[in-house]
Amino acid sequence: MDSPSPKRPHAEFESQSDDKDRISCLPEEVIGRILSRLTFREAQAICVLSGRWRHLCTSLVTDLDLDRLDLSEKMEDKPELAEKERARYVEWVDNVVHRQSGGDHALRRFALRFDLNMSYKSRIDRWIRFALAKQVKVLELDFRPVSTEDLLGGCLPYLLGHETLMDADVRCPHLGPSISWHVGFTYLEELYLKRVIVDGEFIEQLLANCPVLERLTLNDARTLNRLRVSGQSLKLKYMRIACCDDLEHVRIYDTNLVSFTFVGRQCLLRLNKLPQLSEVSMDGCLLKLVHEWLPKLSSLPFLQILKLEFIYSRRYHQRIPHQLPKLTSVKQLQLRVKGTGDLSLLPLTVVIEACPYLRSFVFELTDPWWIPNGEGRELERVVRPLHRYLKEVAFYNYYGRPCDLELVTYLIASAIALEKLVVNTCDKEYVSGEWKKLKEPRERALQQLKGKVPLKIDLVIN
Repeated sequence: MDSPSPKRPHAEFESQSDDKDRISCLPEEVIGRILSRLTFREAQAICVLSGRWRHLCTSLVTDLDLDRLDLSEKMEDKPELAEKERARYVEWVDNVVHRQSGGDHALRRFALRFDLNMSYKSRIDRWIRFALAKQVKVLELDFRPVSTEDLLGGCLPYLLGHETLMDADVRCPHLGPSISWHVGFTYLEELYLKRVIVDGEFIEQLLANCPVLERLTLNDARTLNRLRVSGQSLKLKYMRIACCDDLEHVRIYDTNLVSFTFVGRQCLLRLNKLPQLSEVSMDGCLLKLVHEWLPKLSSLPFLQILKLEFIYSRRYHQRIPHQLPKLTSVKQLQLRVKGTGDLSLLPLTVVIEACPYLRSFVFELTDPWWIPNGEGRELERVVRPLHRYLKEVAFYNYYGRPCDLELVTYLIASAIALEKLVVNTCDKEYVSGEWKKLKEPRERALQQLKGKVPLKIDLVIN
């Protein structure tokens, strides 16, 4: 029997460990690139490898994504637990900010994502000033609440005000348009605000003092009721406004905006003198879309991509106009529709016909689990103008109901230049509180369409 191997000295283990840790021998700029592609929590975990890694984590990490929204479900409607987790989050962020305050490296991205409200204003203000001092390029504040009481207005959301954004060395007795904005705003390229209180005047001044800001998102901005965005000097290219329920009036004009997204309720929306605007996405009331917003889009000369999302039900079915102003520059159209049941989709073709030079069309049913039985209903048909330029069509969550087949049949018959038709069938159904896999929709699609589509069209059924 062999004798047991003698224990090797601890130094030998360290030597072998160092040999295996080849990655630590890489140049600092290479390790910096590796760290920059990790989330901050991942970078923290990997930096236990060695003292050198811990040093580099502090000096080279340029993305601080301080996100603990994964705790939301656990905290929901549990006030005591929520308070404990908030305290832990605040302590965590304080420690990170303290460690990262030294050095002269800049931040690319700084994100705060947790259930915080006005009670934590002084802490949040301090964190934002830290990011601005680090010449941050992307600033994200996401303070969505997990408590039902907070959602119903039980606690004030965080207020982003002028005093947070002033230069530390400037003291202004009367805050207003003449305030000295923090020099860090000259580096800001993207700003994302969710569940943050701002007003229209503040946003106007913010845009005027961010000379390189290209992306702005306002999500669930309570008390925001009027917003104006204008000026050729603005660098703003991409703007998204979502779920700002108090918003009454939005006016955007005379800018070089490229992409605009609006998700919300009734709102007076004016878009004028936007020569670069090529993509618009809208999610709202169907009647508001077809009667007010779409006609206004016809004045945009370079609009090429149009995306619309809405609920479709019997209350809207009979109130859709038979004709819309032409959107002659639109080349790509996407309709995302919720709540159809087996209601005929043919009235929606008026939107397709409003785009006479359409090249690509995507239709998606966003809640395919609500699928009543439509068997026995006769197929409806409609005679519409021909689409002479439409070449590609995709239908998502095809179930094989009469309403699905009616729309696909219409497109095959009217799109005389159609080259490719992709039918992605519904592959799951929500039954008794759980998802159930489906095979029938694909079998129905094969039965309904295979061999019945002209050979010149490339039919793909997934």
